[in-house]
Amino acid sequence: MEEEQNSGTLEGTTEPTVVDAGRVFVNTGPNYPVQKNGAAKVIGIFTIIFGVLAILGGLFSLTDWGATDINGLPITTPVEYKISQLIFSLAAGSMMIVGGYKMTNYEKMGIWIIFAALALNYVRGIITSLLMGDTAGEGMGMLSASLGGICGIFCMAICGVIVAIPLMLADGGME
Repeated sequence: MEEEQNSGTLEGTTEPTVVDAGRVFVNTGPNYPVQKNGAAKVIGIFTIIFGVLAILGGLFSLTDWGATDINGLPITTPVEYKISQLIFSLAAGSMMIVGGYKMTNYEKMGIWIIFAALALNYVRGIITSLLMGDTAGEGMGMLSASLGGICGIFCMAICGVIVAIPLMLADGGME
């Protein structure tokens, strides 16, 4: 009996394959550099500017420049308001500057620092509204702080989405 040439089966012996643990597979193909998106630089520069303005605003909050009530009487801001405004503005402003700088260098840590600065600004807004609101009348501080807190949630969410744009881009180039 003759054997069929194309029987569909393989015959023979196999040899075990030895894997060398020291061998590293290296991609020798061409490397194409990914062009980083400019959104991170632009948003980083805007946050640096915002941080500088926040620090200047904190310094200007130490003065009472012509603030008057509805009757034209001068309003003096409480010392607690001035101190909290200054401390929060210096802290959040410096965090914005550092985060914006890191963001212009395409570092993800900058975005998280800016998120923390936005949260600090949100807390500052509630505390300073509570302290300043009582100058308008008894109990107005609580109303001002609660309304500022509710509106502040939406403002911080919008700012957070704007800052997170480089994270949402597939080719953002953030490291």
